[in-house]
Amino acid sequence: MSRSPLFTALKNMFRNAMMSFASILSVTSTLVILGIVLLLILNVNNLTNEFTDKFDVMRVQVAYEYTPEQVDQLIAAYEADPNVESVLLITREEAFEQMKEDWGDEAELLEGLPDNPLSDTLEVRVLDVSLSDETYERLDNIDPNDTIYYYKTTIERILRISNVIRNVGIILIVVLLFITMLVINNTVRIGIASRKSQIQIMRYVGATRGYIRHPYLIEGIILGILGSVISSVLLYYGYLQVTDMAAANLADLTAQPLLNADVVILRIGILNLIIGIGVGLIGSLFSVRKYLKV
Repeated sequence: MSRSPLFTALKNMFRNAMMSFASILSVTSTLVILGIVLLLILNVNNLTNEFTDKFDVMRVQVAYEYTPEQVDQLIAAYEADPNVESVLLITREEAFEQMKEDWGDEAELLEGLPDNPLSDTLEVRVLDVSLSDETYERLDNIDPNDTIYYYKTTIERILRISNVIRNVGIILIVVLLFITMLVINNTVRIGIASRKSQIQIMRYVGATRGYIRHPYLIEGIILGILGSVISSVLLYYGYLQVTDMAAANLADLTAQPLLNADVVILRIGILNLIIGIGVGLIGSLFSVRKYLKV
């Protein structure tokens, strides 16, 4: 009675334990590095969104002589812009009262002023911070008498750093995937090369290509799964340590410095599993083809 491909694959793995271990170690190490790069990119994107959200407001200083009706017209014009989420009016009276609170004990110095020197202010919240320059140009053309302030330099710097890290990360991911494929292919090839005589004998006695190939494909899949599971576990517990340190040291900057470990590692774990199975399967497929040409 012929043995199942799964049984044969498991037997081959245990018989060639050192090569199996090398394959698993190769998958694990490369997927851990790949996971670290992915975690870096995801968290950089998250921090970029967190920080840019703090600078998504443009402050418009309305001309001092404008009447309430003119201010209402400005608000309506700004709200019509496609990248404007909302417009909040801070009246000169509200701004003056806020100034008194900010000055504290020295607020009595303001009591001697004959008139309120402040003007109305509009806080314009934008939808997409990356489009702030274009939005600024459109809003500035609405009324040349107003003065618009926003964190142009800070936003550009944050977006520039984020883009560099994202682009470098994408390149690293592509390179790591290629290296992973090569490493698995080579380790599986070495393991199969040690059994080339067995494969060739099976071909000479009439075994079909599929009958010979299936155990090795299953073996590659199992090795890929084991490597992906181990790498995901290592990434999870390592990432937990990093998130704890970040929460303790970056809490003043943002409420959640890093993405939730459970959610992120689940996604990366699924990706690792797909990659592990894929490279194990493809690596075995290409490696065994050489010895099936009899």
